[in-house]
Amino acid sequence: MRTLFFILFISMMFISCSYNNRGKFVITDFSKDTTFQVKTKSSSPTTLWLYIKGSTNDTIMINEVKTKVNPGKVDSLQMDEYYPDFSIRFKHFKATKGKIEVEYYLP
Repeated sequence: MRTLFFILFISMMFISCSYNNRGKFVITDFSKDTTFQVKTKSSSPTTLWLYIKGSTNDTIMINEVKTKVNPGKVDSLQMDEYYPDFSIRFKHFKATKGKIEVEYYLP
């Protein structure tokens, strides 16, 4: 009986996870600032998670937070977010070259 409840619980966890609240984009053009408009189906968003990986030759800004991305390292940023539709703003700041991948998750 416990096994049945455990399987039911795990199944509900997977069903409740929404893949519409995740996404990613890649930035390779460091000559200009970019804004990404994101639309999700989250009913009550509270936190925005950003996972950033790749490499840059200097500091960048994502949603007004300065960071430098080192090869092989994943940086994560947690931000307050109260709307299912939001913007992710990339500014090249001091960086002139690199490639980063930004994955977002809005639980």
